[in-house]
Amino acid sequence: MVAAPLSTTETAMIPSAHLVEGRVLEARAGRSIMGAAVRVLEGDRVHRSVPTDENGYFRLELPSHLTVALEAGNLRLRVERMGYTPEERPLGPDDGAFEFALAPAPIALEGFRVEAIPAECRGDDSGGLARQLWDEARRRHPGGMDTLGVAAYMLARVDTLREPGSGNQAAAPGHMEAGQRGSAPILRMGWDRRIQRSGYAFPVRRTDRSGSYASWSYPPLEADMAPHFGTDLFGERHYFQVQDETPQGWWIRFCARDDGDPHLEGLLRIGSDTLVQEVRWQVRTPEPDEAAGGRAVFPPRDPDGDVPPLLPMESEVRANHRGTQTVTRIQWFEDWLLAPGDSVPFLPRRRATPESGGELP
Repeated sequence: MVAAPLSTTETAMIPSAHLVEGRVLEARAGRSIMGAAVRVLEGDRVHRSVPTDENGYFRLELPSHLTVALEAGNLRLRVERMGYTPEERPLGPDDGAFEFALAPAPIALEGFRVEAIPAECRGDDSGGLARQLWDEARRRHPGGMDTLGVAAYMLARVDTLREPGSGNQAAAPGHMEAGQRGSAPILRMGWDRRIQRSGYAFPVRRTDRSGSYASWSYPPLEADMAPHFGTDLFGERHYFQVQDETPQGWWIRFCARDDGDPHLEGLLRIGSDTLVQEVRWQVRTPEPDEAAGGRAVFPPRDPDGDVPPLLPMESEVRANHRGTQTVTRIQWFEDWLLAPGDSVPFLPRRRATPESGGELP
């Protein structure tokens, strides 16, 4: 639904609040950006956070206790969306309407990397703080996903970048895809069984214009398989260690107990409310090493709502094929629909509008 500007009468009815509204667009194409996070910051503290709607609009209300910070010029408005360069502006008492134009973020030549992870995994933190934090996070997020079908509307951007020395180094034009993503419990159980047997990657043959080549298939941990990060199977296969502690929460490092099969290593960001905020991972495989990895960002808890399931609001995966090109897929998801049963839930039909640029089916 498009967020219409408030009338003068409506605004006058809320004298104790400061209203901020606006729209977020893509800089190059002028398309609306759905699901961008619009946050009100004071230093490192997030006071308010709302997503943009399907037409890129947002509206948030600042409570009266922020009036002093607002008048002192201590507040900032920051807009972020995976795959775009964040933009930030000061927020003052005379500011109420904004328009942001986010530029697509550049693609790293070296492929996906999990930063600040030591080369060696030094043992287990079983019974220690890291394991306790992970246990508490998985306890708090809703479980029982093995009996639920899941589905969501999805918007994706796919980019292909040639590696240096591979001949033509021009990047293939990024293209947008709109559609649905979902799975039934039996499909996710099938992935779990494959992980138990063979690890986190499975050999496949792919074909391009140059012919057939060896590659890997990876479980969709960035999408409907993301609840795997809160399962017994994930806990059994990994050590946990505290990587960093901040006032906002913890970075928890995980690494494989057995590195004989294709395995994961990476970081979990757990907030001070002990909810999982983000996961970053690399997939370690025998040859061909595709430098594969991913990142998933999870929605925060609504102050007036329930704890969300461990399903992402946005994610990124990438892999280097043949050592010549890196393919990156960035995905943005609407609210996931969960339904009991052994099939994929039916999503209500969506109709594209001229304002949304035809982004949704």
